[in-house]
Amino acid sequence: MTPHPTAFGAALTVFGAALCTWGLFSAPRPMWALVLALLALAAWLVRTALVFVQRSAAARTARVAALCAIGAGTLAGTSTGANSLIPAAVCAMVLVADQAVSVVAAAVTACGGVALVAAGAVLWPTSVSALAGMVAAVLVGALAGFSRRQGAQARRREALLAERERALREEAGRNALARDLHDVLAHTLGGLVVQLDAAEALLEAGDASSAHRRVASARELAASGLGEARRAVAALRRPRQPGVEAEAADRDPVASIVLDRRLDELVDMHRALGGEIAWERSGDPAPLDRAQADALHRALQEALSNVRRHAPGCAVTARLAWRPGVVRLRIENPLPSSPPPTPSAAPGFGLRGMRERVDALALGGTVTAGPEAGSFVVAVEEVLA
Repeated sequence: MTPHPTAFGAALTVFGAALCTWGLFSAPRPMWALVLALLALAAWLVRTALVFVQRSAAARTARVAALCAIGAGTLAGTSTGANSLIPAAVCAMVLVADQAVSVVAAAVTACGGVALVAAGAVLWPTSVSALAGMVAAVLVGALAGFSRRQGAQARRREALLAERERALREEAGRNALARDLHDVLAHTLGGLVVQLDAAEALLEAGDASSAHRRVASARELAASGLGEARRAVAALRRPRQPGVEAEAADRDPVASIVLDRRLDELVDMHRALGGEIAWERSGDPAPLDRAQADALHRALQEALSNVRRHAPGCAVTARLAWRPGVVRLRIENPLPSSPPPTPSAAPGFGLRGMRERVDALALGGTVTAGPEAGSFVVAVEEVLA
C-alpha cells in the first residue's frame, strides 16, 4: 500500500518545495538542470497530493510521480545540489517503503538513482567528495525507505498474530462452553431419564408416593441443570478482556471444602438416581485453583453420567487421593455384560472435553480412560503447585 502522509507532513513538503524553488533561482544554473529540478519538485508535490486520493489509479500515478522526481532530481543533482536531491531522496524513501512495490523494483530504483547522480556528474563536472555526498543522500533516502518498509511489515505481522491469537481465544471460549453444556446436558438429561423411568415403573406398580418423590427429584435436577446452563451461557456473554481476566479468574484459589462439597453433591445425586457408589478420599488436601477444581468436578460428573448411560446398575468406586505434588481422581465400574438397549446420548465428547480441560491446566495433568481388568476406569491426575 502507498504510505499516507499526515497533514503536517504534507505542509512540510510544500514548505520544503518552496525553499528548494527559491534555492534554484538564487544562483545561475544551466537550463536543462533547472528544468529537471523543477520537474522533480512538481512531481514531489503531485505525488504528495495524490496519496490523499483513495483510488487505485491515483496510487499508481503517485508512484509514477515519485519515480519522475527520483529520475529528474538525481540527474540534475550535480548542478542544483540539495534543491533537486531533496525531492529525489524523499521520493526514493516513500517509493522503497511502499508495500505495493516489490523489493527488487525498490532496489533497482535506488541503484538507478545512484547511477543518474553519476550521469549528472558527466553533464556537470563536480568534485569527487561532492559526488560522494550526493550519492550518500540518495542512498540514505533509500535505506530509510527500507527501514520504514520493514517496520510496516513487522507491524502487519504483529497485527496478524494478534488477530490469530484473538481467534484462538474465541475458539477456546466456544470449546469451553461446548464442554460445559455437554456435561450439564449429559448429567441433567441422563438423570431425568433415570428418574422418569423409575417414576413410571413405580406408578405401574401402584406406588404413587414413591413416584411422586422421583418426580420431585427430577424437578430439582432439571432446575439445577438449567441453572448451570445459564451460568455457562452468561460466562460466554460476559464482556471481559480475553486472555487476561479469564486467565486470572482461572487462577482464583478454591478452598478444599468447596471442592469437597461439589464432589459430594455429585455423589449424592448419583445415589439419588438409584446408583451405587463407594466414595473415598485420602491424603491431605492441597490448594487448587478454579480451573483445577472445575476439571476434577467435571471429570467426576462426566464419569458418573457415562456409568448411568453405558453401564446402568453397575456399582461405582470413586477415589480422590491427595499426594505430594499431585491429586488423583479414579472412577471405575465393572464392564456391563451387554450394552444398554437405548443409549441416552451420543458418546464421544465427554472424555474429549475432560482431556481438553486437563490439558489446558497451567501446571498440566493427564487423563486416561478405558477397560482395565474387567472394569472401565477413568483416571485423572493433576499436578499441584
